Amino acid sequence: MSALAWQDRFWRAMAYWVDRPVLAVIGSQALLRALFALSSRMGSRMPRDVAMTWDRDGALWLHPKGLAADAPILMYIHGGGFTIGSPRTHAALAAHLARAAGMVAVLPRYRLAPAHPCPAARDDVIAAHGRLVATGRAPVGLAGDSAGGNLALLLAQHLRDTGGVVPRALGLIAPVADLSGDIAARFAAAPGELLIPPQWARRIARAYLAGCDASDPMISPLLGDLAGLPPVMIQAGAEEVLAHDAAALAARMADAHLDLWPGLPHVWHIHAGRAPAAERALATLGAFLAERIAR
Repeated sequence: MSALAWQDRFWRAMAYWVDRPVLAVIGSQALLRALFALSSRMGSRMPRDVAMTWDRDGALWLHPKGLAADAPILMYIHGGGFTIGSPRTHAALAAHLARAAGMVAVLPRYRLAPAHPCPAARDDVIAAHGRLVATGRAPVGLAGDSAGGNLALLLAQHLRDTGGVVPRALGLIAPVADLSGDIAARFAAAPGELLIPPQWARRIARAYLAGCDASDPMISPLLGDLAGLPPVMIQAGAEEVLAHDAAALAARMADAHLDLWPGLPHVWHIHAGRAPAAERALATLGAFLAERIAR
């Protein structure tokens, strides 16, 4: 990886000095949602050649200019610790990825904790995929970041196990693959974590799990069966706490490509359009998806 540009260093500093303290001290997920909705718009830029439309189910569609009407579909599931985020907060990220992959992207909306703890989010993405299949537009690519990476992997496992239409390639960005285990120990093993404070990790675990068993494979996909899944590229910051999950997944999946980026915070891709490293990472991931889908 080439040296970081000043824009990348700026957003890295913002992650550590602004976003991390905010996540540590603000307990209201509703307030964090509002702040993230604002910061994600300010910290990213949509490509001018990608059109946005919304469907009646609240899903966001992203159409790169020049693609044919029957262009392949990429289903992208947004992250946010199962408690914040929306299709709109991740629109620029998904648009840059869709353009790089030569695909139309669709970002489903799913219910958030604490009002809707597990398994609501998983149920919602399974239902959203079913609606796409019913209209004849089954996604051939499936991607997601952080909590969205967790849900993307759970969806792929569900489709494999139920005989559904399994995508031909997966793209996971710092996926939350295992919600079990000791949070303090995980953060102690990742002193270079730039964005996520342990306080927020504990808070979202309580909000999302709400009595669910964290070791259930339908909550923590790393603890389930990873055989027979599509080829996957897994990207993460080399020093972040979720790099452990990324490496553990790559070690157990048959066709996995682990792509670790030093010196960058959790899901730096969110700054697509304003940070060169975000665009390079999404170009790499998009090229992987395009190549695997074309086989």
